[in-house]
Amino acid sequence: MTDHVKILFPLEQTDGYPPHDVESVWAVPLGGGKYRLDNIPFFVRGVSSEDVVSATERGGALFYAGLSSEGGHSTVRVLIADPDATERVREELRARGCSSEGTGIPGLIAVDVPPAVSYRELRQFLDEGERRGRWEYEEGCIAHPA
Repeated sequence: MTDHVKILFPLEQTDGYPPHDVESVWAVPLGGGKYRLDNIPFFVRGVSSEDVVSATERGGALFYAGLSSEGGHSTVRVLIADPDATERVREELRARGCSSEGTGIPGLIAVDVPPAVSYRELRQFLDEGERRGRWEYEEGCIAHPA
């Protein structure tokens, strides 16, 4: 990924969560201090993959300065009750058009919801899984229409 850079996002921790005080997200430089995010944020709130952000350099690192434009993707985090079921849940999400990445915490995945996926239908799926005790989920950034 030689054409990619890391953008650092400071995180607010509450009771040790998230497990880090900063998250780095891969991005593609667009020029003029703008960058297109190119992976799913694990813990950052308010941005998603494909969003264009601005960043400033401090001490040789790029730090998030603001959201320039939304890319239309949404981000959800899912904490799976049985970590051994993680791959099965990821397959169910893939079948619905979503990609996901592991966070390094057993059973916790970050999910990218592209613009072509109906968030209303996905949320029904997520709500049903939560009701059945399969997982809990939180919305990190929702760009889809309500």
